[in-house]
Amino acid sequence: MTAMKKLAALILVLLIAGAIYWWNLPATVKGPHSEQEFEYIVRITGNGSSSDTLPMIITLHGQGDTPKKFFDTLLNKFDQPARFVVLKGIMDFPGGRWGGRGWPMDANGLRKCGNALADAVPVFLERFPTKGKPIVLGFSSGAGIAYYLAAYHGEQFSYLFPLSGRLPNGLITDKAESNSDVARTIAFHGRTDQVIGFRQGELTVRNLKQEGMDVDFITFNGGHLGIFQSAKPLVMKQLSDAVMEITP
Repeated sequence: MTAMKKLAALILVLLIAGAIYWWNLPATVKGPHSEQEFEYIVRITGNGSSSDTLPMIITLHGQGDTPKKFFDTLLNKFDQPARFVVLKGIMDFPGGRWGGRGWPMDANGLRKCGNALADAVPVFLERFPTKGKPIVLGFSSGAGIAYYLAAYHGEQFSYLFPLSGRLPNGLITDKAESNSDVARTIAFHGRTDQVIGFRQGELTVRNLKQEGMDVDFITFNGGHLGIFQSAKPLVMKQLSDAVMEITP
């Protein structure tokens, strides 16, 4: 191989490596009224492209996970054109695999994080051409953020999907948001969940319904990780229906 061919091959390898690195490199966002910065990655599903106007699905992993691992495990086979904005947890999580992070689960931390994320949503909408109001999907501690957004910032979203999560009693909203502009919430919880007990999720949904919110509670046979197993087809079907409603 001539020197020029070797150089061309090296350049090609570097370009490919750079593209892979860029694909996995998280971007950051911060709302205009908050100091909290969020890291995120973007994934396009279906036959969509990055320049398309697509439904946006803001996604929050569980404790000790990473955006890439969560997306690859639960969402990478989603077949509808959509833009997933997959957030990285804001807290260190001791023992988390793959350098995983977490989300606050106490009332004060969850409130601050939820408000900061709601503040950042308009920035996302400026960055990415988006069809309809965003969807939020969160698992475990990420589901707590999704529940909070449903309770206090529901007017910003079309659908919220809390998966195997709960909202602390101290954060149950004291204002009814039953008007047509507020998002529909579709919650999932395994009946044998030993991490965030089934009754905690059930109580959260009951309390939100009492405040006049539109909440469905879908239960399944399985534990905390059943979302990735037996319940995965149910989640994908509901998420697909929500996306198709935004893009009929």
